[in-house]
Amino acid sequence: MRLILLILLCGTPALYANAEVERRWDFTVSLNGREVGSHNFVVREEGGRRSVSSSMRLDFRLLLVKRVSYQHQANEVWQDGCLVEVSSQTERNGKTFAVESRAVGSGLAVISNDGVEVYSGCVRSFAYWEPEWLQGQNLLNVETGKNVPVSISQSVSSEVNMNHITIAAPKGDIYLQYDAQGDWLSLQTKLPIVGELRYQRD
Repeated sequence: MRLILLILLCGTPALYANAEVERRWDFTVSLNGREVGSHNFVVREEGGRRSVSSSMRLDFRLLLVKRVSYQHQANEVWQDGCLVEVSSQTERNGKTFAVESRAVGSGLAVISNDGVEVYSGCVRSFAYWEPEWLQGQNLLNVETGKNVPVSISQSVSSEVNMNHITIAAPKGDIYLQYDAQGDWLSLQTKLPIVGELRYQRD
C-alpha cells in the first residue's frame, strides 16, 4: 500500500506538468459605439506547445448604405513562443480568403491567395492574448498571410493599475489594455472610412 501511494505521489507532478490548460477570451465588438459582432479566442497549452482557435463575426452597414458581412476563423499552433502552423479562412461579402502555413527549416512558409512567402526566424502573429509575445519588428496577419511591419510600445497607468500596449501598423494603430496580471481586457483601433472599432471583454 505504501509503495502504491509513493508511486502516485511521485507521478503526480509529471501528470500536472503535461496537463492541458485552457484559457478563453470572449469579446463584444462595437463600431462607433454600436454593437456589430463578436470575437472569441480559445488557447490550449500543453508543455511548450499552444494551440489557438479564434472566430469572429461582424455584420453592419457602411455609411448606412452598404452591408458588410464578415466571418473569420483561424487556428494557430505555437511552439516555444514561435508559430509553427497557421490555417485561416475569411469570408467577406461572399469572397473567401484562405491562409495555410507550415514550419520549414528555420522559418515559416505561408500560402495565401497572393501566393507563397517564406518568412525566416521566429514568426509571431498579433497574439493579443499573450502580451509577452508581442515583440519584434513584424507580426503575421493570419487573415492575409502578410508579415506586417510594426512598432510596439508599452505604458502603465499606475492610478488605475492597468497596462497598455500600442502597436503602430501601416493601416492604423492598435491600442490594447491589460490588467495588472497581464490579462487582456480591450482593444481599440480606427478603420479607414469605417470608424472606431472596439473590443470589450464580456
